[in-house]
Amino acid sequence: MTVSELKIRLFEEEVSHYYYSIGSDEDQRICMIESGGKWIVYYSEDGERLDVNEYSNEADACEDLYRRVAE
Repeated sequence: MTVSELKIRLFEEEVSHYYYSIGSDEDQRICMIESGGKWIVYYSEDGERLDVNEYSNEADACEDLYRRVAE
């Protein structure tokens, strides 16, 4: 899954954008950013990154974010 496909899927499943952020760090959300050739998925809280996972590819990061917000 690509970021574009993930956004469409989340929209179709009516997952509120208040639960996640793609491409930027937003407090109190599950975030996914690309940094230094890696994809990073984490929960942002009060400026801290919690439950951090790093991936070498976009598809695995997208699946992680989807699992976290679709629960």
